[in-house]
Amino acid sequence: MLGSLRLSDFVSWNDLVGFQLESYNWLLKHGIQEVIEEKKELEIDIPDYTLELGKITIGRPSVNESGQGSETRYPFECRLRSLTYAAPLNLEFIECGKPVEVELGQLPVMLHSDICLLKGMSENELIHHGEDPLDRGGYFIINGTERTLIIVEDLAPNRIVTTRENITGKEVIIAKVFSVRQGFRSRVTVEKRETRKNGTLFVAFPGIPKRIPLHILIKALGLSDEEILSMFPDEQMKMEIQANMAIKNLDKQEAFDYLGRRAGAGHAKQYQATRANQVVNNFLLPHIGNTETDRRAKAIYLCVMARKVLELDLDLREQDDKDHYSNKRLRLSGDLMQELFRVSFNKIARDIKYQLEKQNARHRVVNIKTAVRSNNLSESISYALATGNWTGGRSGVSQVLDRTNYLSFVSHQRRISSLLSRSHPHFEARDLHATHWGRICPNETPEGQNCGLVKNLSVGSIVTSEGNETPVEKYIGELGLKK
Repeated sequence: MLGSLRLSDFVSWNDLVGFQLESYNWLLKHGIQEVIEEKKELEIDIPDYTLELGKITIGRPSVNESGQGSETRYPFECRLRSLTYAAPLNLEFIECGKPVEVELGQLPVMLHSDICLLKGMSENELIHHGEDPLDRGGYFIINGTERTLIIVEDLAPNRIVTTRENITGKEVIIAKVFSVRQGFRSRVTVEKRETRKNGTLFVAFPGIPKRIPLHILIKALGLSDEEILSMFPDEQMKMEIQANMAIKNLDKQEAFDYLGRRAGAGHAKQYQATRANQVVNNFLLPHIGNTETDRRAKAIYLCVMARKVLELDLDLREQDDKDHYSNKRLRLSGDLMQELFRVSFNKIARDIKYQLEKQNARHRVVNIKTAVRSNNLSESISYALATGNWTGGRSGVSQVLDRTNYLSFVSHQRRISSLLSRSHPHFEARDLHATHWGRICPNETPEGQNCGLVKNLSVGSIVTSEGNETPVEKYIGELGLKK
């Protein structure tokens, strides 16, 4: 006989907001350093001057008031005196071979994270510092106001989704992938549509004004006719590819020149090749790589996308379900803060370059310590958290924490917001899906424009973190699975 079940039997209090804390702790340990390593060094136009970026460290939460130096301030005092609960970021610059540590700015601290002053305190100590022992943290204090980051629901990056779509009354089969690398997001599509000229298979990606024939792009990336045909096992697929190649049969150089004319339309001929190189390296499937050695892999990836399109056209596969939750990812506080830090750091990096070159032009001693204006980074991050206006033109990412009662506090921190436009119907995206079972609450969603686009995690759902796929790929390879 089963006894009575309690909520605590399948819900851990730590899991209610623990995923936000884990995500923010990942930012502290790895996320911020990843952004620094993406830059590695700053190119400064000064003879015999080099500036490399080293390790970034985060200090204890403190407030610098009226130039009297930094002093520790606990969250309760920050709420009371309208202060921002933040910690200093110190970056090691290697200036002409010599390490110099400079304060970059302040990073807002999530309560109960690894660097929070409340971390590890007992119940009595929390009460002594004006905190509720049942408060699990997971939010920020910006100018005295408690603010939480709303979980963002997005399509899974670097994953091919193949669907049938109706465009201007004609059925078009599309395979699309959102290729993401170092915060840059590129939408690449392979389409099958009937046209009078140029074939039936086309590719569209940023940097090219209009879609271009698939076989021309693949040829420009370095695959031969035989290699292209070998990627399509079915005879009907081979016939389709051969029919496309017969319309404009170009060699590698001719195909690349064609790409240059499309990418650099209206520019001088010598610039067109440079523009084509930039577009292919940076905008076409950037998650695979951004060097010339990665082009062959990009060509093979495009062939895989084309094969999925043709398989769907020949009814050899079913179309993918965009609303299936395996095709969705939740972006938590650490990911969102890393995105914000990346944009803010790129701004300050440009300002450092300008300040150093200005010092040199005025024949002053070039000094990194005087070139870094730490207020720029602090203000940029605090402004986004205080207003909710995030990078990419999004709004409402940061919201004032709902403190109506304890349940509303927990519910607000487990809220999910979709990036889809509120004014568009998006009927299927708003509907309940079978894969929401046990993950998304079927009842807790607002009425009106936000219905179905703003959701909440169900009570027992747990958000898992992204893992390294390499050991798994190696293990299944050893078991005999071939790519």
